[in-house]
Amino acid sequence: MRDALDVAAAPVIFSHSSALALCGYPRNVPDDVLARLTGNGGVCMVTFVPGFVSQECAGWLAGLKAEAARRGLDPKNFDQLYSFKDEWEAAHPVSRATLAQVADHVEHVRRVAGVEHVGLGGDFDGTVDVTVGLEDVSAYPALFAELLRRGWTEPDCAALAGGNLLRALRAAEASAARAAR
Repeated sequence: MRDALDVAAAPVIFSHSSALALCGYPRNVPDDVLARLTGNGGVCMVTFVPGFVSQECAGWLAGLKAEAARRGLDPKNFDQLYSFKDEWEAAHPVSRATLAQVADHVEHVRRVAGVEHVGLGGDFDGTVDVTVGLEDVSAYPALFAELLRRGWTEPDCAALAGGNLLRALRAAEASAARAAR
């Protein structure tokens, strides 16, 4: 992440990450990197994947991956990883991530990077587990209602909903056009 920001002329987009300060999943973004998005124009798109949002879920997933490795399976291969998930879950009940935890990540990214640098990267096609209250795209209004309850404005929510990503993509296109000259 830091290396990308060191060399990027265009905005950097972390499309499926959350805040490392709130959940220690390796793909989540640390605060020093979030702070650098301000100068880069990039966006951290908070994902709804339970293991990225909840420390308890991240720990459960780490245990599942360790068990896969112990069994000689590739923990990065989802078919292999989930081939014994039901068995693992029966012995190790999974915690559930919540909409409020996702809102906490959104707010953390906003506090560190600014409202112009936070987006949503739900990742419903990248996980078999979902966050309670954000089971599919029909639940987005519930997330926006939670953020409005926490003091977000309608323009803030519009930026979060896609405005920030579109701004970063337009800036990336402009950077590519300059580089092509």
